[in-house]
Amino acid sequence: MPRPLQVVLALSLLLNAFFIAGFVFRGWIAPLPFEHRAPPPGARPGAVDTVANEVKLDDSQRKALQDVLERYSQIRRERHRETQKLREQIVAEYKRSPIDQERLGSLIDKLGDLRVEQQKETMRTLARLEAELKPEQRLRMHEVLADRLLNPPWRRQAAPSPERPAQ
Repeated sequence: MPRPLQVVLALSLLLNAFFIAGFVFRGWIAPLPFEHRAPPPGARPGAVDTVANEVKLDDSQRKALQDVLERYSQIRRERHRETQKLREQIVAEYKRSPIDQERLGSLIDKLGDLRVEQQKETMRTLARLEAELKPEQRLRMHEVLADRLLNPPWRRQAAPSPERPAQ
């Protein structure tokens, strides 16, 4: 085989090796920073997580808010567990015959209370977050919150339904 062809093949092999090594390094050795990772399948980021990502907090802001964000995440997880337990109890009540309306009513009230407390905690956390933001970040925060209220995540993810033809 001619010498120039051997050199070209060797360089091609070397280029392919570096190309594959780059993918391996990026995927397993040096994963993406936390801010840019997609949420795990099935998990939906909350309002605080969405705002924190959208306003592009700098390192000093992220460090100042780290305890607040971790505390919020922990409270949110605990409330989610409590909500799941209540839902299981509600399902158990639905399966009983006859349905105990008093017990079911109290379970539904507790579920509503948990949701209200979670929304209040979200607002408290957003207020703490807002105190650390720069003016342009505050504007972006309010835009994100308004958009999130007008277009909830569950509505955005659903495919648009085809319009029905007139009859």
